[in-house]
Amino acid sequence: MTADDRIERRRPRDAAPSASPTAGPPPGWSRRGFLGLAGGGLLVGAAAAGGALAVDRLLAATAGDDVAYRPSGPVDDTGLILVSIQLGGGLDFLDTVIPIRSTRYRDLRRSSGVDLEATHAIDADHALHPSLPHLAERWRAGELAIVHGVGYADSSLSHFVDTAIWERGSVDPGEGTGWLGRSLDAYGGPDADALIGVSLGSLSPTMYGPDWNAVALAEDGRLPWTPEFVDEHPELVRASGRLLDSAPTGAGQTSLAERVRSGQALVRDVAETVGGATDLRALGRTVELFDDEGEEELGGGVLGHRLGVVADLIAGGLPTRAYHVAHGGDFDTHGEQEANLPSLLRSLDDGLRTFDRRLGPLRDRVVVATWTEFGRRPDWNGSGTDHGTAGTQFVVGPRAVGGHHGTPVSLDRFDDDDNFLVTGDYRSYLGGLAEGALGVEAGRVFGAGVEPMRLIT
Repeated sequence: MTADDRIERRRPRDAAPSASPTAGPPPGWSRRGFLGLAGGGLLVGAAAAGGALAVDRLLAATAGDDVAYRPSGPVDDTGLILVSIQLGGGLDFLDTVIPIRSTRYRDLRRSSGVDLEATHAIDADHALHPSLPHLAERWRAGELAIVHGVGYADSSLSHFVDTAIWERGSVDPGEGTGWLGRSLDAYGGPDADALIGVSLGSLSPTMYGPDWNAVALAEDGRLPWTPEFVDEHPELVRASGRLLDSAPTGAGQTSLAERVRSGQALVRDVAETVGGATDLRALGRTVELFDDEGEEELGGGVLGHRLGVVADLIAGGLPTRAYHVAHGGDFDTHGEQEANLPSLLRSLDDGLRTFDRRLGPLRDRVVVATWTEFGRRPDWNGSGTDHGTAGTQFVVGPRAVGGHHGTPVSLDRFDDDDNFLVTGDYRSYLGGLAEGALGVEAGRVFGAGVEPMRLIT
């Protein structure tokens, strides 16, 4: 067991901070501290419906936060909605997009249990895992981009470190914003709608932005300050009330309570907007979607449910331009990969099928993109695969530039640690999403010198 694995057991990847029912604002109280208290891991939100009321800037005026990043210039709006799906744990791309004719692949993975006869051929040299029939259909329709060899030099192979790098879109640990947050900030500016970016479940750090406030929606439908939420979380509501009643920040200044109270009211507006957009349906209901004959139920487990909620929100007309959704499964397949990987991929495939069917004609406006913090090692460890370097990502939708992108990794040449050699900069991948889906130049998000991939038309 590695030190990294021991850390993971102590602190689950999706763990959210808990709110204290008695503590007031701690020293150095920040926006994120307020968001964690306001949502308690069920809904995290701060409103940006009006620039003067955005909680980021209200708290910055009190806590002294500084924002270095400032967008400037217009964007080329695409009218598209980006849905970012996190495949947490590190997807084993080699058993997902299989170099079917490679004898070297067969040598490396002769024990992995993939039934090569059941794979879905997508060209003369590659096939998708047997659990990915829907993605194979999207490939044949020209609606699937497969991006090979994505990563960065000197990966730590730590889930927490490498996930944070993907979330920030930067290897700089001092970067306090996320790549989607910066993209949305460049797109919408300081007066962007509160719902321009939404996470399903816990708030994704990809959404942290300098000039607007990210919102995360509980997938069970208990939105804050609705009667149901108040009834079920009285301690959290009381803790929020104590924050509002905190003492003035200094002579001649309005209190933190007065500054935040407007933001709290706007968060209630967010709840009402979401409720209206879904026609007041319970967001937590199980997604049940059948084929035209009403015989086949389409699912996708947790991911299918979450994507079903996103489809409802899109259909409801929310102004959201980017959603973050976590798969909900653990792709960290050190052991029992032969049993677990097919199930994980099946839920991804079924979830995307459910999402596509539920969107209906709105599918033309939506692009789905996956990301995973790293890949797996080339060799089989006896029961699975260990942390690797380069990974493969998927971009799905009618506006995706179908086909292979980037350079597939070599199965014969590895780095000094016998790991894959990265062939594509992860920032070029993310930059291609920022430009293709939001119309924001990659350089404004990732800095000069990043050449975005052309992934979206």
